[in-house]
Amino acid sequence: MGNPPVLSELRFVALGELSRDQLDRLVAEVSRRVAAPCRVVPTPDASELHGRLLDGRPQLDGDHLLGALEGVAEGPGLVVGVTGRDLGRKIFRFVFGLARSGGPALLVSTARLDPALYGLPADPALSARRASAEVLHELGHAFGAGHCPRADCIMHFAPEVESIDLRGMRFCGSCARDLPEELVSR
Repeated sequence: MGNPPVLSELRFVALGELSRDQLDRLVAEVSRRVAAPCRVVPTPDASELHGRLLDGRPQLDGDHLLGALEGVAEGPGLVVGVTGRDLGRKIFRFVFGLARSGGPALLVSTARLDPALYGLPADPALSARRASAEVLHELGHAFGAGHCPRADCIMHFAPEVESIDLRGMRFCGSCARDLPEELVSR
């Protein structure tokens, strides 16, 4: 996508079914973990941001939605699109989030992060922590980090929600080396 993004700020945008309380919890959680300012901004007025479903599946097409979000991302820093809808890709059953190296935006879904989905009591704090972990993971991708073999690194691939909980909330030294200080300093 070009030059690496600059982490001067993170602008959070609600996409579709997401309560303001969920978004505020997520922004507060991410703010505790990155040195860059985090704020909620109004959703850009673009019909493409309502998403499109994958053929034959009740999921938003994550690649299409990320492309639409990148198309309206303006200004400093990065746009963090957050949706309560389930995301998929043609080649994956589901994804927790998406980002492109050097892209101006990233996308995270909270749909599979709530313990209530798995028959457990709802836990808004755990859901926000998981969503924050996904934002950090996708930020790593936006700044060029790939998946890490270390199970305790935030860049470790998480194929299911339990993996998000097990991998922790920090970048390992190897992954952190090439990331902006604002992302790894807290």
